[in-house]
Amino acid sequence: MTKSKKTPKQSASSPSVPNIIEIDEGVFGSRLMERGEIPINPQRILDLVKLMTQRAELLLDDDDEEDDEDDLFLEDIFDEDEFELELQEILGSSNLEVNEENLNRYFQFLKARIKPPYKLTGNGEFDWEEEYVSGGKSKKEYEKLKKLQPSYLDIFSLVQFCDVGTEGIMVKVERTSDRRQFILPLIDLDVTQEDPEHFELIDNYLLWFFSY
Repeated sequence: MTKSKKTPKQSASSPSVPNIIEIDEGVFGSRLMERGEIPINPQRILDLVKLMTQRAELLLDDDDEEDDEDDLFLEDIFDEDEFELELQEILGSSNLEVNEENLNRYFQFLKARIKPPYKLTGNGEFDWEEEYVSGGKSKKEYEKLKKLQPSYLDIFSLVQFCDVGTEGIMVKVERTSDRRQFILPLIDLDVTQEDPEHFELIDNYLLWFFSY
């Protein structure tokens, strides 16, 4: 997505702050309700919203000394009309709904642009570890299971794009610490500081997946 030259490269998951926070009626609410769907994992939605809100707050903090330019700055970060035009180009259609056909088109788009090896990490606790991180279960057991299961704190190398499933685009990754491989939903992953080149591509995919 084209950004203004006045600002550094920013996440497309940082649209204007009101659009992020309105969970019941905003970017994560109304369109999913219109489709008659409930998010696969509500906690993952909350984790993603928290992450995106933190990013927006950081942007606002950085601009506290330039209050007169805040509105223009936020408008430059995200333009919904421009974003939807880009989605139409990616999907080859004005129908932006998240469905199997469009997921396969997005799959091909990302596969052609993100090449292994590419570093990724979790963007929030994976399903299996939420009860250990937030639920107070045994830390000792958690550390033991992390040797066998992927953790959101791990660093992974992209091995390949696999397929499309109920959780969207699936990718095979290899944990850099022990070379153990896993198949994970791309919506559970994010770029690392080490390899930020395709930050916007992945961020835009997450925004589309949870918004349409």
